[in-house]
Amino acid sequence: MGTKTVSSNMKNTTDCRQSGIAWLLTVIGPGIVVAGSVMGSGELINTPVQAAKFGFVLLWVVLLSCVIKYFLQVEIGRHAMVHGRTTHQALNICPGPKYRGTSWIGIIYMGGYLVSCLTIPGMIGALAGMMHSEMPLDHWISRIGGEPVHHLENQSIAWWGGILVLLSMVLLWKGVYRHLEVLIAILVGVFSISVAIALVMIQASEYRITMNEVFSGLTFSFGDTPKLAAYAVISLMGALGATANELFMYPYWILEKGYNRHLGDRGDAAWSQRVRLWVHAIRIDSGVATGLATLMTGAFFLLGCAILHRQSRVPAGINVVETISQVYTESFGPWSRYVFLVGAFATLFSTVLVATAAAGRMFGDFLGSLGVINYRDLKMRSRVHRLTQFWLLLMVLGVFLWCGSAPVRLIVFSQFFSAVFSTPLLLFAICWMAFHTDRKARMSQLTAFFLVTTSLIIVACVVVGLVIRYAT
Repeated sequence: MGTKTVSSNMKNTTDCRQSGIAWLLTVIGPGIVVAGSVMGSGELINTPVQAAKFGFVLLWVVLLSCVIKYFLQVEIGRHAMVHGRTTHQALNICPGPKYRGTSWIGIIYMGGYLVSCLTIPGMIGALAGMMHSEMPLDHWISRIGGEPVHHLENQSIAWWGGILVLLSMVLLWKGVYRHLEVLIAILVGVFSISVAIALVMIQASEYRITMNEVFSGLTFSFGDTPKLAAYAVISLMGALGATANELFMYPYWILEKGYNRHLGDRGDAAWSQRVRLWVHAIRIDSGVATGLATLMTGAFFLLGCAILHRQSRVPAGINVVETISQVYTESFGPWSRYVFLVGAFATLFSTVLVATAAAGRMFGDFLGSLGVINYRDLKMRSRVHRLTQFWLLLMVLGVFLWCGSAPVRLIVFSQFFSAVFSTPLLLFAICWMAFHTDRKARMSQLTAFFLVTTSLIIVACVVVGLVIRYAT
């Protein structure tokens, strides 16, 4: 790299420092995308479902799940940025057998990833049920097929599922979603804030939450039904915060945002200084995403405890979103139902789009690692991304039509599976990457302590949950 480029990079670094908060607002984003890919299934559905079932007793795992993966996210982002490696390229430095240069961790992980994708048909099912309840297609279907209207509820839901999948295909294939990204991000952001406001407002109602109830949820207890709660604990560990799949996806968004392009020549004397600046950006990015996820998740959980658990109403079936909407209507009043439904649609649908887009990148990277495609060929990579998204959404539609009437079961099981199968694999890989990042850019000893400690805590929670669930 020439002197002119290095000088330009150093000038950019100086300008960035002078910009302060304004600069940070321009560079954060990958973490928000990652948070957006899990908020729908985790925060909006799994969290209030478990709150309705178990009450305040599981508050500890909700908060722990949101914040504990912060150091993992920072370190996989640091490694990707410093070395300019995609996730599979980074995994290939890990020890163990390889097939065609691809690490055993990456190969096994991709197999498990397909199971964890059951969250997507689960979300399509929840969306289809919501759309059917608001705009049933019975009349139009009866005109097409000539059958009695009262037999057509399932057909209406199936049609809505097909429409949503088709819309996702078009938006992703044409790249239109990028133009809607800001609008959807605003809707999800406002929705997140409104959930926190709802939590404040119920304090003046019959559903007021006491401090004793909050403290009762911070005792690391599994409640009166430990076997059932253990399943919920593991599922929440796999559902909230930066989950295994979201951690896996984070390097793609870091590289697409161009963090690594600002580092300049590794041999330049100011290289380490620029790395520290952009690692700071990763920390802020991950921190903002973690904070938003914790705020929204904690508020949803407490609302679910205060309203759904006390009413003994556990969201289930195709009308899961309709049931969860009570956390709004009981807080703001009946008028807020449509506000909730719009926010829920934006959150769930954006999650479907982000998760599907990330799947395209993951499989493109995987095929490139195996040597099936030339990953550096941008046109070929883009084609693989689109084809992967198309075929994944076709499979999503098939699963939805087969068992989409139980969206909660699909979501909770896939997130349980992710915590048991995918998370341990990725924890090992991230820790290995972190300790093999370039020495001039490697984490401090204090960060290494927190990284290892948080990894051990996550594994301990999963292992204890499995023991309580299956061995007691």
